[in-house]
Amino acid sequence: MPSITFESFDPAAYQRAPRGNVWSILSLARALAELAPRDASEAVDRTATSLDRAISEAQQGVATRQRESQPVDTSDDRAIDGCVDSLWGALRDGLEAKAAAVHPGLARVVAEHGKRSAVAAAMRTAAAEAARARGLLDRLFAAEGLAFTRKSYSEQSEKMAALLQVIDDDGLAEGIDALLGSQLLVLLRACQPQYEAMVQDRLSRDDRSSTDLSHLRGKLQRAISRYCSAVLTLVDEERPESLAEVLTVLRPVESHRAQASASRGNGDHETDAPEAVADSETGDPPAA
Repeated sequence: MPSITFESFDPAAYQRAPRGNVWSILSLARALAELAPRDASEAVDRTATSLDRAISEAQQGVATRQRESQPVDTSDDRAIDGCVDSLWGALRDGLEAKAAAVHPGLARVVAEHGKRSAVAAAMRTAAAEAARARGLLDRLFAAEGLAFTRKSYSEQSEKMAALLQVIDDDGLAEGIDALLGSQLLVLLRACQPQYEAMVQDRLSRDDRSSTDLSHLRGKLQRAISRYCSAVLTLVDEERPESLAEVLTVLRPVESHRAQASASRGNGDHETDAPEAVADSETGDPPAA
């Protein structure tokens, strides 16, 4: 390859924003910063300082993205959700069982034993409980049954809170306890705050602002372009050695361009899984 002379040197190749994803451009920026000449000129020092700041911000950003990409253990979420689903199912099923305890066929059994028999007394008790159970079913589950247990965690949390409030405000707890025992409501009330806390924790995770790698990439590209432009001002035909000095300082740009070209030739478009959406490489990079 012929040596570059002042006549053949093309500064535009170093002024264009480098292409690549944030990871490769961060690597280029670090390499340029390592070779940055100090006290060469006010412009070089100023743009080198800006490049250092962009590198620090990008390093922090990619580290944050790495933490965000780690899988979250949701086993506790599923456990409390399954628990309350079972408890509400037990409440509804228990009331349905009580409501269905009286069958028309029992009338013949009572007739055979007489109206003053223990069987008749049991029948009357069962009928009274069945009526109360049907009333509770209508008040609590007639609208949608247990469909709320198949909704999102947020929707289910609000629906369960509303049901518990209806039970308390309308004085239904005593009737439920009498029919099914007090354990169900005790457990449901104990689980509700934990379920709500789980929902809030999930919302805080889901609402987390994902690090915008495309923004960081753009800042790096602009910082690199400004720095390279400043370094190019050091080329001075009256100092023949200045061209070689500048080419040495900017050599990482040539290496980056060669690696990017080789990657494209191998079908590797330099996309990283965590970055594929936020840092797409389609289209041209931002101008300097």
